[in-house]
Amino acid sequence: MRTNNVLLLTAAINGLLAVSSIQPATAATAKEKDEKIELLERRLLLLEQRLEAAERSVKAPAPAPDDKLQALDQKVKILERKNEVDKEIAIENAKTAPVFEAGPKGVSFSSADGNNSVRLRSSIQADGRFFVDNESKVKDRFELKQARIWLEGRFWKYFDYKLMPDFGSNQTILADAYVDVHYFPYASLNIGKQKTPISLERLQGDSDGTFMERAYPTYLASNRDVGVKLHGSFARPGDKVQYAGPIDFKNFFTYEVGVFNGGGDNGASDSDKENEDNKEVAARLWAHPFQNSGNKVLDGLGVGVAGSWEVPNNNKTSVKNLKSALGQNTLVDYTKVGTGATEVAADGEHYRIYPQAYWYYGPYGLLGEYVLSSQQLTGDGGNTHIQQDNTAWQIQASYVVTGENNTFQSVKPRSAFDPFNGHWGALQLAARWTELSIDEDTFKPVNGVQLLNPSNSIREASSWALGANWFLNQNTRLMADYENTHFTGGARNGGDRPAENVFSTRLQLVF
Repeated sequence: MRTNNVLLLTAAINGLLAVSSIQPATAATAKEKDEKIELLERRLLLLEQRLEAAERSVKAPAPAPDDKLQALDQKVKILERKNEVDKEIAIENAKTAPVFEAGPKGVSFSSADGNNSVRLRSSIQADGRFFVDNESKVKDRFELKQARIWLEGRFWKYFDYKLMPDFGSNQTILADAYVDVHYFPYASLNIGKQKTPISLERLQGDSDGTFMERAYPTYLASNRDVGVKLHGSFARPGDKVQYAGPIDFKNFFTYEVGVFNGGGDNGASDSDKENEDNKEVAARLWAHPFQNSGNKVLDGLGVGVAGSWEVPNNNKTSVKNLKSALGQNTLVDYTKVGTGATEVAADGEHYRIYPQAYWYYGPYGLLGEYVLSSQQLTGDGGNTHIQQDNTAWQIQASYVVTGENNTFQSVKPRSAFDPFNGHWGALQLAARWTELSIDEDTFKPVNGVQLLNPSNSIREASSWALGANWFLNQNTRLMADYENTHFTGGARNGGDRPAENVFSTRLQLVF
């Protein structure tokens, strides 16, 4: 009987060894082999106990070691070692296997060490604009404001890149295309088309804004431009600096300084070609003075100042029209010249000064900035110059009703919208006041030249707006804004343009 049991157990182990030799080393097979080995060991132990009990019952002398039992024990040990080797191989293979991810931040492939990656992302913004008490007869409209698909990622650990075309607003443009080299967090180099480091609200993510459209200070700054930018980040003493990309709002202190082609006020994001040798120098300093200081109320305070300088030479392309904030209708039209003028061009020194700040604490948020844009303009081919000093400012406040943290990088709801389980996302309410002032000299005759026709361009605009943002999840947002704007000038015979009242909505999806 003993011999038969040993033979059966030996046959089972031999069969397991044969199967394990042809199966790949996976987590599932390794677990199955562990369980089978454990079962065989228990059966072997039970058989030995029964044999010992039988021997004691007849008081027989201890038998000599059974050769088959020893062989069986040796095979069990071989099987255990083989299983350990398979596990080690699987662990080593996992260390070098590529990683695939699909989630709220897009679809990505990356190396196991994270030094190389490719991420595919996209964004869609579908808007509706409806004008109330429309005395100016502006048409209500639906717009595909943004339709972007882009690639971003990293190679060799220190080379980040971004390539982002935009097919929205009935045009195709290359919004971003740059490489960022960041061996040292205090001195990184960004080359290509990017946002110029001037306006605070412009530097906010294009899908992170509290309102559907940016306020007037943004329209006195350049948009995106081709150039070279040196930027760096520093941590609070005792903390460790983190690389946060070419636009950094995470570290204690940051700086940006760059040389760009120069796009003028409200420079279009499709201005990829340079028309003259002149270049624009732009710089920005930013700090979180109370970051990690223990003062929770002021921890989210950020302050900074930015500026730019250039000297265009009779450049007509750098003079862009200015629009209303939410309505996006032309307020200052540089194509409608005044008496004695032929065509408006930038000709001479142009500089900007931008003090800016924000504060976020729990569900509360404040953001404000001011700009002075001073430029030399000519309307008769360079014979007559006008110093135009335009100013703009804004202040906006927001509050997250559902209690989530309010941040410069948008709101992340605690739970996604799911009415079947009582989850409703996050709700943010906001208010804003913004003003734009155009220099009076723009409309006054100088040597018989009147730069702009006052019947086609306003002198001042004051806008207040109310907004609500419903965050269905981290990627989807419904927006609703109402804005009222009063104008000074801009109508015939020196009159004021009728007030603009506009209600706008947006469905935004970003991943």
